[in-house]
Amino acid sequence: MERSGDDTRSAARGRRQSRRKTAYTVSSGVVLMAAAGALITAAAVAAPAGSGIPIQPPATEVPAGALTAVCPQPLRLLAGNVSGTDAEYSPVSESAATAVSSVVLGAPGSSLPAADLTELDGGKVLGGIETGETAPLAGTRPAGALRNLAVDTVTALEAEPSGKMQATANAVLGYSATDGDLAGVAAANCQAPANDIWLLGARTTVGATAVLRLSNPSVTPATVDLDLHGSVGRIESAGSRGIVVAPGETRSIILAGLAANEEAVSVRVRSSGGPVTAVIEQSILRGLTPGGVELIEPTAAPSPRQVITGTTLQSADSIRKLAEQDGHASVAPVLNVAVPGSTDAVVHLRVFGPGGEVQIPGGGVFSVPAGTVGKIPLADLPEGTYSLDLTSDVAFTAAAVFSRGTEPGKRVDLAVAPADARMGSEHLAVGVPGSSSALVLTAPDGAAEVRVRAIGADGTLQPEKVVAVPAGRTLTLQSGDIGSGDVAGVLVTAVGEAVYGAQLVTGEGPGISVLPLPEGSAGSRNAQIGIGY
Repeated sequence: MERSGDDTRSAARGRRQSRRKTAYTVSSGVVLMAAAGALITAAAVAAPAGSGIPIQPPATEVPAGALTAVCPQPLRLLAGNVSGTDAEYSPVSESAATAVSSVVLGAPGSSLPAADLTELDGGKVLGGIETGETAPLAGTRPAGALRNLAVDTVTALEAEPSGKMQATANAVLGYSATDGDLAGVAAANCQAPANDIWLLGARTTVGATAVLRLSNPSVTPATVDLDLHGSVGRIESAGSRGIVVAPGETRSIILAGLAANEEAVSVRVRSSGGPVTAVIEQSILRGLTPGGVELIEPTAAPSPRQVITGTTLQSADSIRKLAEQDGHASVAPVLNVAVPGSTDAVVHLRVFGPGGEVQIPGGGVFSVPAGTVGKIPLADLPEGTYSLDLTSDVAFTAAAVFSRGTEPGKRVDLAVAPADARMGSEHLAVGVPGSSSALVLTAPDGAAEVRVRAIGADGTLQPEKVVAVPAGRTLTLQSGDIGSGDVAGVLVTAVGEAVYGAQLVTGEGPGISVLPLPEGSAGSRNAQIGIGY
């Protein structure tokens, strides 16, 4: 059941304070445990001889913790000095709207867990989902949805455990505007905090504004260091070290003040103390023409293989007409590849479309110098939605950057597709407020299948569908392919060979954005606890 306002604040505040008095728990569900040893003595009693057979302590089920995810700050237009770290803002536009939607599921046979959307800095409750009064029948899963809640600040989703398991929950923020300098569509998952985050795809050239937002939802101060790389190597800046983010605080770092005039910037965020969330607000203005907005989410950590889904390209002729305009060269789609190590990378790229693998001019082999961010052009690919499979002999990160426009002289929108992690069990994709969403899937190594289950706006779980994902192709599932009626979210589980997926978001006009699928459900946890001396 959805609830909002004063009716939820007292109960939510009590739950929140109780959680914050205990050790902070992130969505991965890792719990640190210790046990006191026992010392037993007795006179004239000899210890029996050891058997020599090691005995492992029994596994004990670890209680599930609450789930916390931070929703980014709504997009704002910078004003005043844009080279510092204390950003000033001016009004966005008359049509700009920002809202958050959330879906929460309970474990089979357990009551629906309570969930609240609160302001991060002050703890004010904006809305919530009530816990179920009675447990459902065995095997039945309860669900609840909070839809299109307007927000104007950084917010946090907090969901209680469901029985012995952490709740399956996710929230997304959606932004849209049809006028003003920040016209376009942007979306982002509400993010679980971490101590090591990689972001790629930002630019700081003339007309481009990139603002890194760091939020700390824990009760422990966080000290953040930034590692930045650009086209010629590592970027050293005095303002990139020792950034303190207090509990409940969000810091805004203007990247042009640290890495000016870069067409592609890689940012590694490392925090000591409390974990943080990180997202980059990217906007582009070409003269008086809006060039698009995006909320750049974290990409997969460096690895010898990266897979990106949801890269949606216009025809080569359309891109060429847009790029021929003065100051529009950057609309051409590119693949950013960052190599943070000390060894050059030889990257092999394979591209999969709906009909199978697409041949790449030049054979798909590219060299990226160590310590730099390289750009691989994608403009020669035919119009369509693609998956990109990259491999190398060294670890690297990757993200696809592309634009969409209707015609020369009109506004253009921007999208950044980060690399995806391999899908597992129960990934929860939530419909973005004010936009349409589709799932884009690929299985580059062999045929696989996904099981999708739509969740209605009223919390009803619709029948599960099994969808085959052909080997080496890109499959796009629209809302109508998954469920019927008003779909609030989709539960996705992959079976078989490796499957990668993303959420493709489209809005009015050229509006476009790409969200990686959030991590899947971790289930219950066990730990071995030894008691001795």
